[in-house]
Amino acid sequence: MAFPMAGPVGFADRVELVPTMRLTRKFIAALVIGVALVALVQGWFDYRRETEVFDSQLRAEAIALGRALAGGVQVVWSHDGEVVAIRYLEAATTHGERMRARWVWLDAQVGSHKPLVPASELEAMKHGEPVSIRDSANQRMITYIPVEAPIDPEKPGEPPKLGGVEIAQSLQHIDAFVRESLRNEIIGSASEVAIAAALALGLGVVFIGRPISRLAAKARRVGTGDLSGPLQLGQHDELGELATEINLMCERLAEERGARESATEQLRHADRLTTVGKLASGLAHELGTPLNVVSGRARLIVEKEVEGAEAIDSARIVLEQSERMTALIRQLLDFARPRALETAPVNVSTLATRVCELVGTIARKANVKLVAPPIDDTLRIEADDGQMGQVLTNLVVNAVQAMPEGGGTVTITTHVVEHVAPSYVGSDAHDWMAIEVTDTGHGMDEPTRQRIFEPFFTTKEVGEGTGLGLSVSWGIVREHGGWIDVASSQGKGSTFTVYLPRTGGAA
Repeated sequence: MAFPMAGPVGFADRVELVPTMRLTRKFIAALVIGVALVALVQGWFDYRRETEVFDSQLRAEAIALGRALAGGVQVVWSHDGEVVAIRYLEAATTHGERMRARWVWLDAQVGSHKPLVPASELEAMKHGEPVSIRDSANQRMITYIPVEAPIDPEKPGEPPKLGGVEIAQSLQHIDAFVRESLRNEIIGSASEVAIAAALALGLGVVFIGRPISRLAAKARRVGTGDLSGPLQLGQHDELGELATEINLMCERLAEERGARESATEQLRHADRLTTVGKLASGLAHELGTPLNVVSGRARLIVEKEVEGAEAIDSARIVLEQSERMTALIRQLLDFARPRALETAPVNVSTLATRVCELVGTIARKANVKLVAPPIDDTLRIEADDGQMGQVLTNLVVNAVQAMPEGGGTVTITTHVVEHVAPSYVGSDAHDWMAIEVTDTGHGMDEPTRQRIFEPFFTTKEVGEGTGLGLSVSWGIVREHGGWIDVASSQGKGSTFTVYLPRTGGAA
């Protein structure tokens, strides 16, 4: 049974399901980015490591060569002098353009013997330590080996002067080799990333994309109320467990739906029987007159007080009155009989007229005039005739009971209106069939109007009402895809308007 709440919306309306495979694409993108970052970092560290290894090897070679040259320079200097020693040093460089050696003075500011690097970076040479400096701008490694120049025999009193062997090694071929290695490693890493992406795509589609797509489709079906067709993923992981839980949830929902439908139908049947009880007292009074006529005419025939044409006329009157009583009783029994929801074309004006005939007895008893709408064959909808009859009967009976002691008027009107449905109806339709039940009774205050569709809420005396009539009527109308609107003010009566979709069947 449905109740007038602030916009109950289906699961499929509230949840925006992600397009198929979007999660797989995100997973693959994250994996590719992660692998690429790891490859880049690893390549950078490999590049730095290879550069440091080559630099270390060059330094070691330069220092070993420089020390050998330094020893030779000192020997030649001691025997043949400075000029010969410097020439010997320049001639001893046998590596062509890749390696060149020359003599430098630490304190030289200009000239051919000035070091290639600032003197401040050669302080370690004063302590006898070799110095190696990488000149990345000119792609070369410069190594300095400290050498004390021999004392000049012509100047025996002067202290020894500090110089050194400067060895400049080209790094172009080494850097080219390292760059080539780095390029090859990048190509290899890119290949690894591509292979990882392809594998991730295949595995993601099989183990993530397709199962999630099926889970999303199942969720959409559940959101529309379709609980059939259990989902079988065939995989023993978290997604498989989720599918199992969804299947169990659907089974429980189906059981609860069956129980709810059964309980709802029982409440509706109980409400019908309550209404039948209200109608029965009026029906007893309504049957009194035709019963008296039948009894009197039958007695005349039995006692042979009428003969010939008069006897035939009396028999005809008995038949007419018995048919009238049979129609009244059948109408009441049809109203009380439980039935399943069966939609068919229903003329709402004819339905309203039939309800006025059914409720007419208690209306006349309460001095209430019922005004039925004119018959209009164009006012048709797809609905369950019996259930919509129950709705109108409840509304009319409530209207009759809302009248003061002096009586009043209950008017039923049927027409087509353009109306925007409340949000909880979940319909974009603007064309609705409106059935209005207007009374001239006591009316309601606002707190009462807010609660009238609550189950078991009633303003009647104990024993006069169950509080189910309007709640059941609300549930029936909501199942047909419509809603009930109420306008009322104290002392001026009330108007209950039933809005039903002009097209389509029950919701």
